[in-house]
Amino acid sequence: MPFATAHTIDAVVIGIYLLVSFGLGAFASRILHTGGGEEGYYLAGRRIPGWVNGISYAVTAMNADVAPLYCGLTAVIGLPIAWYYLSRFTFAWMLVALLFAVRWRSMGIRTGPEFYSIRFGGHGAKFVRVYSALFAIAINMIPWLGAGLLGTHKILSPVFGIESKVTTLTLVLPLLIAYVWISGFAGVVFTDVLQSGVIVLASVILLATVLVDHGGPVGLAEELVTAHPAEHEQIMSVFPVPGHAVLGPLVVLAWFIVPTIGRGGSVDLDGQRLFSARSSREAAKVPIWAAGALYLMLLLLTLPVLGLLASRPELYHASPSVREETYGMLLDEHLPVGVLGIALAALLASVMSTIDSHMNYGAQTFVNDVLRQILPESKWLDPDSSTCVWVGRLAMLGILACGVSVMLAAESLFRIAIIIAGMFASSAAFFWAQWWWWRVNFYSWIAAMVSGPLVYFGLGWLLPHNEWWAAQIAVSPANADTMAMLQAVISIGLTTVVWFNVALFTSPESEATLCNFYHRARPLGWWGPIRKKVLAEEGNLNPVPRLLLSGTLIAIVGTLWVASAVLGISQIVVGQYTQALILGLISLAGAALFLPLFRWHIQRMEDSQIAPHV
Repeated sequence: MPFATAHTIDAVVIGIYLLVSFGLGAFASRILHTGGGEEGYYLAGRRIPGWVNGISYAVTAMNADVAPLYCGLTAVIGLPIAWYYLSRFTFAWMLVALLFAVRWRSMGIRTGPEFYSIRFGGHGAKFVRVYSALFAIAINMIPWLGAGLLGTHKILSPVFGIESKVTTLTLVLPLLIAYVWISGFAGVVFTDVLQSGVIVLASVILLATVLVDHGGPVGLAEELVTAHPAEHEQIMSVFPVPGHAVLGPLVVLAWFIVPTIGRGGSVDLDGQRLFSARSSREAAKVPIWAAGALYLMLLLLTLPVLGLLASRPELYHASPSVREETYGMLLDEHLPVGVLGIALAALLASVMSTIDSHMNYGAQTFVNDVLRQILPESKWLDPDSSTCVWVGRLAMLGILACGVSVMLAAESLFRIAIIIAGMFASSAAFFWAQWWWWRVNFYSWIAAMVSGPLVYFGLGWLLPHNEWWAAQIAVSPANADTMAMLQAVISIGLTTVVWFNVALFTSPESEATLCNFYHRARPLGWWGPIRKKVLAEEGNLNPVPRLLLSGTLIAIVGTLWVASAVLGISQIVVGQYTQALILGLISLAGAALFLPLFRWHIQRMEDSQIAPHV
């Protein structure tokens, strides 16, 4: 990515940002009075407001690849780029807020894998818990930790002429390690809020500069029409354009289905934000705030690209490798000295938030779900002891060392990690079922985890032998990506058939295990015989509210609210004020309907839940 040569003032701005991040992170635990022990270090004493955790999770999603990826896609898609992230996150995160967040928080557990020690019984529960933790660390955390470190080097290298990765690590890691080491999760979330502010500030300045340079929204729209006489309607469209080479309606549908299925039924970094919330109601607010913060940052990141499409129309038909340099072009052409430093600090912020989150949660998971299961009698691992925190800190250094190794051998390992993550997505529907269906058991979990990769690789070999499928792949790289997403949808369906039948024809977990889980978690869905038994033992004769259906319907309302707001803001930037007004009114109506429904539903969720464990 070609950045402008940094001036001294830009270097000073970045230095100030790093020092302020360290100061805020180092003293965050004292500000919050989180207390000692594992709860204080890894969950900030469960005292974090929902809006803070939501913003923290949003900025964690802004990794090093976000700017080149999203800006590059915007160069070939235009305003419909919004559907790329709206389809992936909006409805999925609404479901987490309305169906899962209250239940996760009220269980009083510390990590996602700990869930399995309650849901399953016997040795199977311990195996699933340890396996899930190690898998999350090895596949979901360490590779992205390495990606974040590599992204930091890619930001600093062209600007300051740093060629050695070791030099980059020497500059950045001491500050990162220091504030995560001292304050734990409190330091992570407080610095995340600062980092989101830096990202928004830099992006607002960049967007304002682009609009001024192109004569405002109307002037920008006129330049787009002139530069792209045949494609300007696609570029400024509200909706995905049928037949578009990269992001047509079919691709949007696939991106809606694949990331949504299973979301909320299993947690990792997002779970830490739910468990650390100060109440179950605050936990339910986390995904809502996360969606709002993430979309604000992505809107401000992608909208300035329209200026480049107007001044450099060749970008619309450029190769992906050229388009990935779009963000660097924006910084070069539109930001003055000093402001460039803010933009570079924003890029560092997006990377550092990912790194510190993975360091902290990875250490917590390793201690809670691996070491404590292998060494259950160890006094060193007592949750209330200071030694437990020190063991976690040492584990954090070990995980960080693995991330550094990934950074130094980056590309091939990233590809392996992406393949592994993709093949296990086939099992995603199981994560909903483990909450919503009482017959799901250890054997069906094994079936889901084993059949998922087999189906994924099997389809990858079988489908290209089909004449029509092979022809679709050969049309273009973008069409090949579309078929890959369709393969993922088919894989999810076939894998679901396998584990569903295993659950149906094998014995469920013991009645004692299931009753204990229902008593503690109050799952929604199909728990007929277990629900009746538990409620009878509790003397609860009240009818169980239909929370699954009502929560899903309210999630649809929330999705319409957020999506119309994002699309309306997009239309303002190109001077389409009538369409922006209509979308804005829809958004206001959606908000007026969603917010009271959200409060009503969460109150019902809390009323149907026994007293929280923590």
